[in-house]
Amino acid sequence: MAVAVKPSPEATSSRPLNALAVGSLVGIVYVFASLYVLLFALPELWSYVLAQWGVVETTSFVGGALLLALILGVGAGLAFVGGRLAGSPPPHGLKAGIAVGVTLVFLATLITQAVGITLEKWEVSPVIGVGVTLAVGVLFLYMIIRAYFRPGFEKWLQKFEDQGWFSLSSYKRTQGMRVRRGTILGLLAVAACGIYTILRHNPMLGDWSLEIPFVSSYELVLLPAKKYTLTLFLAAVSLWFAWRVVNFPTFADFLIATEAEMNKVSWTTRRRLVQDTIVVLVTVFLLTMFLFIVDVLWFKILSNPYIHVLRVDTTAQPTSPTGGERIEW
Repeated sequence: MAVAVKPSPEATSSRPLNALAVGSLVGIVYVFASLYVLLFALPELWSYVLAQWGVVETTSFVGGALLLALILGVGAGLAFVGGRLAGSPPPHGLKAGIAVGVTLVFLATLITQAVGITLEKWEVSPVIGVGVTLAVGVLFLYMIIRAYFRPGFEKWLQKFEDQGWFSLSSYKRTQGMRVRRGTILGLLAVAACGIYTILRHNPMLGDWSLEIPFVSSYELVLLPAKKYTLTLFLAAVSLWFAWRVVNFPTFADFLIATEAEMNKVSWTTRRRLVQDTIVVLVTVFLLTMFLFIVDVLWFKILSNPYIHVLRVDTTAQPTSPTGGERIEW
């Protein structure tokens, strides 16, 4: 007996919200808000409090040291709160998403400002110039947000985070310690020389700000007191890079293998080292004297009038760069 069964309509489920994309965008906003609090709101509040209480001078060393301690403390608190909001463990790729997003927004700001300045130099109408500049900025933000919701970009962020650049863990921490520490010290020495050179040859006074196109009376401050903030930022980035590069799996395995090969080297004793050094120095001295004597001897033989291979003009003025006699072949 055949029974007709009416097919029930399948329940269509909506596409789940991309947790990585939303978390990354929220994290980007949180990072910029934290930077505003640390670099702008907190110093302004500190200056107002000191001006009201009159305990110490705002521009004094004590006032600056207290402000720096306050910024570090509040920054640690904001980092802790951000870590708690991200969850434990955070979504795979969230750290890379926030870091890449902050970089992209910063670059988009610079490009948008450059477009506006170019239009202003071309003497474009302010209404048109402001409209085009805002359109460029909105377009960049739309492209950034759009990219975060693409599956390919999400996979790339996860692969980028898997490289270990945003992790505090150490790769094979008990192996290759001496070579790793030496590499870190070398990288930090190079970074310190670069920072010193920047401060020495390019005095950084005032704030690092961007001129807002078509509004000459306003500027967008990126870093206040860049002599200190930019120096601390470069030092922190250098320290983090030096730590992470020696824990990058490929490079870390190379350093571990290097130390393993160095451990196989049979180092000579101090006495043997002194003897070998003396032998090398004496050999170099003897070879130098031999070549000098042979050179002088052959010069005398070849410049002899009977052989007449080298002709020396003793009456002419010396024309060689060293001021010696002119020799003709």
